[in-house]
Amino acid sequence: MKTKIIETILPTTLGILTVLGLLVVFNIIVHNGDAFNSPDNVFFKLFVPTATIIALTIQFTLTIPFWKKFKTQKKVLGLTLFQFTALLCIISGLTFGLVFWETSFGISELILVSLTGIIAFTVYWTVNLLTLRQLDKRIN
Repeated sequence: MKTKIIETILPTTLGILTVLGLLVVFNIIVHNGDAFNSPDNVFFKLFVPTATIIALTIQFTLTIPFWKKFKTQKKVLGLTLFQFTALLCIISGLTFGLVFWETSFGISELILVSLTGIIAFTVYWTVNLLTLRQLDKRIN
């Protein structure tokens, strides 16, 4: 049980902190060093805790079982781990773009927000899966 708790909390936390760190740096650059007082401040206060709870739930219920399947099988649902993760990042990033797109800013805003989402999910899942791999090496 201790291993399952560590596999749930550590990769999720490291992934979220990495993405959050990149977003803070981006926000500091774009808003001239005013990352936590910018118009996106609500993102840091509301969305991040909510996303963390959702990420922990997904990690426990979906990611760990899929991770174990990928360890024993070369392909799951006909996809390798890399293909599955890439598809997941693209779909998640595009969904992120649609959810947070402010239509008044036009299609270029949709593209920018979707690209940001794809990059954020790619960073998150890369850190998450690399952490799971390291944990597996230490356990075995």
